[in-house]
Amino acid sequence: GKDMKTFKKVLASALAAAMVVTAFPVTNAEAATKAKLSATKATVYTGTVKTIKVSAPAGATVKATKSNSNIKIAYSKTTKTLKVRGVKAGTAKVNVKVTKKGAKKGTNLKATITVKNEAIRVSGASVIAVGEKATLKTATAPKGAAVSFKSSDDTIATVDEKGVVTGVKAGKVTITATAGKASKDVEIEVKNYVLKAVKQTKANEFEATIIGATKNIKPADVTMKNTTTNVVVPVK
Repeated sequence: GKDMKTFKKVLASALAAAMVVTAFPVTNAEAATKAKLSATKATVYTGTVKTIKVSAPAGATVKATKSNSNIKIAYSKTTKTLKVRGVKAGTAKVNVKVTKKGAKKGTNLKATITVKNEAIRVSGASVIAVGEKATLKTATAPKGAAVSFKSSDDTIATVDEKGVVTGVKAGKVTITATAGKASKDVEIEVKNYVLKAVKQTKANEFEATIIGATKNIKPADVTMKNTTTNVVVPVK
């Protein structure tokens, strides 16, 4: 009987020790799945989507709500992600309530979302010659947004998907660059020919660089004027 009591005591203490040992991994597992968001602040542009990861204990209930209509939200149980779409410029608050299985109270996780309008800037030549090509440069917010281009009159100037404008005939044209909901107009004048550069090659000789429909240029079309005396010098 005495040996049996000793055995039971040893067994009880061994079980207690085993329980203590197994308690550590459980605590670590719970810490690893503590309720949290991958971002508490985020910027999203109108028409674009930002993804926020939601960490939650296994079996927990997740419910997401938003403060206003500046954004649209959708939570996916399978990927444990919250997708936030920008609707209109402004700010919005997101609340993600994570309730552990069997718990009465949940944990509220909050994020502030700033919604900005898409923007585009365009730069390039304002005057080009017939047959000349000029590339429009663009800068967008968000960076790297896809840009499309359109000409108001393809008979005056055409534009391709890379923003390369080609002069077709003399006239004025509007090129529109669009990124999402943002767009910018650029006015371009197409001339039959454009004087690009003039340099003096000899004491009595100048070299002019003219582009465009140069075959139509007559010697009488080219003149030189002394800007001090306003005297027009004949050109050979």
